[in-house]
Amino acid sequence: MTEHYCEDPSCGRCAEQRTRSGYHGTAAPTVAEDAPRPVTCPECGHRFALDSTAQRVTESREAMVSGELSYDDKRELVRGALRARHHSDADGYYCWVGILDLTDTEVVYVVSDATYQCSWSLAGRTVTLGAPVAVVSTYVPDPLATSDGAEVDGTAAETTVEIERARTVGRVLEAAGTDEGTGGRIYRVRIIAYGESKNMRRYPETVMRQAVPLYEGAKAYDRHRSDEDMRSGTIAGLVGHYRNVTAAAEGLEADLVLLPSAAHAAEALDASIAAQAEGLAPIVGISHDVYGTFRVVREGDRQLHEAVAITSVNSADIVSEPAAGGQAQRVVAGGTTPPTDAGTPSAEHSEENTVPAPTREEILAALSGATPEELAAAGLAHAPAPTTETTQPTAPAPAAQPTEATTARESVLGQMMIREAVRQAELPASAAEAITAALPEQIREADVLRQIGLIKDTLALTERAGLTPTAPTAQVTQEAREKKATALDNFFAGNYREGYRSFKAAFADITGRYSGSSIDADYNRLVLRETLGFYDSATRALESGDTTTWAQILGDSITRRMVAEYARPDLQTWRKIVSSVVAVNDFRTQRIGRLGGYGLLPEVAQGAPYQPLTTPGDEEATYAIGKKGGTEDLTMEMIANDDQRAIARIPVKLGLSAAQTLFRFVWDILVTNAATTYDSVALFHATHNNTDNPALLSQSTLSAGRRKMRQQTAYGDSSDVLSIIPKFLIVPSSLEEIAFQLCTSAVAIPATPAGPSNTPNLHQGLEPIILDYFADQNDWFLVADPSRTPTMELGFYQGREEPELFTQSDENVGAVFDADKITYKIRHVYGSAVLDHRGFYRGANA
Repeated sequence: MTEHYCEDPSCGRCAEQRTRSGYHGTAAPTVAEDAPRPVTCPECGHRFALDSTAQRVTESREAMVSGELSYDDKRELVRGALRARHHSDADGYYCWVGILDLTDTEVVYVVSDATYQCSWSLAGRTVTLGAPVAVVSTYVPDPLATSDGAEVDGTAAETTVEIERARTVGRVLEAAGTDEGTGGRIYRVRIIAYGESKNMRRYPETVMRQAVPLYEGAKAYDRHRSDEDMRSGTIAGLVGHYRNVTAAAEGLEADLVLLPSAAHAAEALDASIAAQAEGLAPIVGISHDVYGTFRVVREGDRQLHEAVAITSVNSADIVSEPAAGGQAQRVVAGGTTPPTDAGTPSAEHSEENTVPAPTREEILAALSGATPEELAAAGLAHAPAPTTETTQPTAPAPAAQPTEATTARESVLGQMMIREAVRQAELPASAAEAITAALPEQIREADVLRQIGLIKDTLALTERAGLTPTAPTAQVTQEAREKKATALDNFFAGNYREGYRSFKAAFADITGRYSGSSIDADYNRLVLRETLGFYDSATRALESGDTTTWAQILGDSITRRMVAEYARPDLQTWRKIVSSVVAVNDFRTQRIGRLGGYGLLPEVAQGAPYQPLTTPGDEEATYAIGKKGGTEDLTMEMIANDDQRAIARIPVKLGLSAAQTLFRFVWDILVTNAATTYDSVALFHATHNNTDNPALLSQSTLSAGRRKMRQQTAYGDSSDVLSIIPKFLIVPSSLEEIAFQLCTSAVAIPATPAGPSNTPNLHQGLEPIILDYFADQNDWFLVADPSRTPTMELGFYQGREEPELFTQSDENVGAVFDADKITYKIRHVYGSAVLDHRGFYRGANA
């Protein structure tokens, strides 16, 4: 057996040999100076003893390329340093280190199934490591692949890009500042400002400064291009490009060079600069369309996406809503200078931007002094002078018809011609813009009339077909975010034809964060984490509706579905008998007082003094509001299984639960015969003179109940007969047929087949209400019109008649941490009290 020798004081085999030698009283073997030393495997770390035949060779050194270490050598040095660090952390146990990615300053590696990232530097052959940070991988769709799950050759096109530190890559549409100008000019604009945008994204200054070269030469469009536009490569909407991009103190600035044909974009920029000069918000802005790497940053209840790098710039487009800051700076240069006569200053040095537009009076004055030749050049002529001759004029000699002259479409005369033709054709003024866009650069009056004729013919055809009203209308399509929110609403409503067919597909489409596999556990956890976020439906209802995060959009959609289920008409019948629905701002006892009457005034004898009247008494109904609520869970298993039925049932179950609770809360006041708070007597009691027993529902018993309601007298004044007439007949399902006959029949329902059949039905017009959950199938009730007689009051906390929805905001505590699930809490706060028993009657057959 080959003896084991090594120089490691912690070697277990050496310690075993020393112990054995001490026990037997023998000396431990020594190592000769020239004996081969043990070696350590650089891959597995095991140490091996060599026999006497082993020969030592010259130790190899790292390969040098032009005096520098190669990339592979640096990688091995870094891995050795990482292994040494984690070997010491593992209390001497062996640990394997695998490098996933290595840059000049950062390394991403795997140790014990965990992924870390840290900085590193090299001095000679000594590696210095920074603090390790745990990171995770995520996946995004290939920008060149088809979007929205489109298939290529029958197979879904799917490409993934791995990002560290919970970073996500996606196409960002972020609004910025604007500038002024007219078509063909150059403007200095701010493309984007550093810091946070309205869309909850943060653009650090260092990241944006590094991205300056990517914006150089970027295109500018008059709108954001769709995915289809980008795939087709169309230049529709192209208005210019950017030059001289610099990182200024507040953001990235550049020269926006407009195409000469981009007059509409220039007009919008002009208007925006004019508004900014008056201290108003910009009318239009610049919105960059880029691919970037972002990481999630949580600050309290807020969740931000902070840019780590801008990877490519598609364009920076002109939009109407700036979001990431930025303002127009100045006009840098004018447009194309038209040819000028000798001695005439060129447009480059003119003051055209400061000369006000001529007024109508100035134009008319100039036209009145123009010669016939000048007017003919503009397609105009002097009107003939009026004459008072009464003699028969001679036939004028035929005059030569001059050729109709043309005028510039954008000139003052051209615009006047178009507007006047539109006015005479009785078209709306907005039609002038459409006509102008359809005309050539040089126009004649015949061209204008031809376009007007086409518009009128089109309107006539569509009106005859019943497609549009007479007045032209404009329809603005929904923004992409609104369309996605509507699709999510349809998902929860079960309308999969117009909505999402998968919960994870909805998450990916709204957030732009895609999974490379349907069984990706990290992605399922990501969906669960992003679904987390403090949500309060009551607070959301007061905000502007600019929901930009998945948690907010999902919470809004669940709330809308929940409220829709809560508002089911068959569960809202209680509203028919409640006389007042009020807002209650606290949980203290609510008091509704009532004062009695003075009765009939007594007679006063001649010469006798008036006697004091008896002061009427008073009473009050009281109630306090209380909370009703519960919870429902969205689990990671439901997300992983993409269980659309279970997920879509969440708002349905919550809404129905709230509606059923309130429905029974009100109707149980009749069913349970609760005591009234103002006299502590049961609602239906002989003292209240509003019940009969036995009284099986029939024509006669219904008449008896009606009679008792009419004979009710006011509180504190028996002389005031109220003459209350019932409006609603409430019955269980077993009495539905007889109730329907009594309420709708034109003739009275006879008690026996031999009874009269032509007696008018006094109760025709009563409205039957069927309550299927009634346990007693013989009781029936009459309720007066609550708009004429006080019945009961229902108070909602702060006027919130719909239930409220909440979620927690911290993923490190509660159900998210303990059980991989998100708990939605529903809360509904209300209370009620009967105001007066006189509007109620019960017929019992106990």
